[in-house]
Amino acid sequence: MGYKVHSVDGRAGEVDTSTARTYSKEVRVASGTAGTYQLFKVPAAANVIAVRAYRTGGTGGTVQVKKGASDVLASPMATSTDAWAGNTTVQNASCAAGDNISVVLASPAGSPTEILVQVDLRTAVPAS
Repeated sequence: MGYKVHSVDGRAGEVDTSTARTYSKEVRVASGTAGTYQLFKVPAAANVIAVRAYRTGGTGGTVQVKKGASDVLASPMATSTDAWAGNTTVQNASCAAGDNISVVLASPAGSPTEILVQVDLRTAVPAS
C-alpha cells in the first residue's frame, strides 16, 4: 500500500514505503550569519547519515547540527570556501517522529555570501 506524499526519492504521488528511503533537508543562510536555524521536525523514524556544508565566499565558519539539545556531530565541522565539506561520522543519529533538527552556524569570517547546510537522513525499514 502506498501513501500520498510530496516527494520521496525524487518521485511524487503514491510511493511504496515498505523499504528504507534516503532524503535530504537543507537550510540556506544569506550572509552566513551566525545563529541557530530550525531545519525541520522529523516526520517519521529516521537516522542522520551525513551532514554537508557549502560556504560561498568568506574565510571561515563552523557548522553543528542538533537533534533537540544533543549534538549530531562530535565536534563542529569547518566549512570550506566555495566547496563542499562533509562528515558521515555522526552521533545521536537515531531520530524519532517529532524530533526537532536544527543547524548552528558559528564563527563566520571574511563576510561569506551564503552558507548552505544539508542533512541526509535514511528512514527505518518498517517491521514485517
